[in-house]
Amino acid sequence: MTGRFLILIIIFSAPVICFSQNLLVNGSFEEENICTEYSKNCAPEGWVSSQDVSFSDYIIDPRVAFDGTHCMAAEAGHVRSLQDRTYIRSQLLCKLRAGHTYKIEFYLKSKYDLLDSMGVYLTPGDFLFNEELPQTLRPSVYVVNGETSMVKNDTSWQKVIIRYKAGGTEAFIAIGNFCKKRFTGGVTSIKEKNILIMIDKVSMTPEDPSEFLCRDWLKTKAAIYDFNIRHGYLQRYIGSRGENMRPPLVTSLTSIQIIDTLLLPDVLFETSKSALTSKSFGVLNSFCEKLKGRQIDSLLVEGHTDDRGSLAFNQQLSKDRAETVAAYIGKKVNLNRQFIITRNWDSRKPVADNQTAAGRQQNRRVEIFVYTRE
Repeated sequence: MTGRFLILIIIFSAPVICFSQNLLVNGSFEEENICTEYSKNCAPEGWVSSQDVSFSDYIIDPRVAFDGTHCMAAEAGHVRSLQDRTYIRSQLLCKLRAGHTYKIEFYLKSKYDLLDSMGVYLTPGDFLFNEELPQTLRPSVYVVNGETSMVKNDTSWQKVIIRYKAGGTEAFIAIGNFCKKRFTGGVTSIKEKNILIMIDKVSMTPEDPSEFLCRDWLKTKAAIYDFNIRHGYLQRYIGSRGENMRPPLVTSLTSIQIIDTLLLPDVLFETSKSALTSKSFGVLNSFCEKLKGRQIDSLLVEGHTDDRGSLAFNQQLSKDRAETVAAYIGKKVNLNRQFIITRNWDSRKPVADNQTAAGRQQNRRVEIFVYTRE
């Protein structure tokens, strides 16, 4: 490599396009499950109450829900048996990466002063088959250890934010009351019976901006949604265990996005043209060879010029050079055109002083960003 140009391969952490990486399905409970027992929409897709209950735990009422028209209710106790509890559970779309941090958010409300006893329990196996007594369970994290303080005697929706460091075996999540003692405060009438906590808008997202959903998350989501048994059928399913126990779905690890960057200097193009010179072929071929076998999400190619010449000329030149390079790489790595993006910046993004010849040469460049997954 000569001193006339510089090739840079750099790893970045920011993706081309940011989109939701929620590891939980249907967190606002708006999508309705049609259960097999009653053939009606009496539960949310993807979420299951830990036991059949005597009250409606799936609430469809925009006056009650925090977001939209639906929310869930968990039983924190019962006036006749205050240790009775229910938990809502779901499965993660992807397994978590050990040592990585994830942000868990949801909203709670209750007229009873027990929100600080709420917690989140992440487990390798299905929480539905848990045989421990509720008062003996210790959650992965209590709400009180989150980043927001629960305001006592506030019956409105309160937001919970929790940072959770993964162990790497988590596949299921459960939310409910994990108090070690009976809850006795605030019950004023035997007619109340169920001591309820409302839950809405649950999400779990990676803190690392380069961490994304696993590639088979849609397949996992479909399998989660296909689980339609509820109520009495669910209790028989839980009780059967053994041969009839449905094993946890096999989920893949979240994927890490890597961005490989190549800078093509002006000397690799014919003067004031978009055509590549013979020197460029070796550089581009070597770069493409490193990409073979990688799972490419997208290719971004950006063309730049100096500020000499007319704006129209510079716009066209930067556009043509970007498209020439994009076509070359796309063909070499067999990348579909829908995954290729080109941008022409003309002289709007200089990296050096346009007042000097050396600076102008640095500004005349094409930058290539290839987004792949681990």
